[in-house]
Amino acid sequence: MERLGIPTASIITHVFLPTAKAMTRMMGVPDYHFVVAEHPLSSLTDEECDERAAKIFDEVEGILLGVNATPVE
Repeated sequence: MERLGIPTASIITHVFLPTAKAMTRMMGVPDYHFVVAEHPLSSLTDEECDERAAKIFDEVEGILLGVNATPVE
């Protein structure tokens, strides 16, 4: 979607960070910005999901708006 000019914000959990970095390099976009959340997500309650979402909201918003988007090292 990014290649079509539609802003996106990908969210991964920290255990998938090495895989995400490898995928961005393999797809030719090594500087692609994504958000890293704490793992796990699937076992969280609705309230815990809300808390996690609140923690990464500003970063997601920044990526979508094209501000403060720093690649993950």
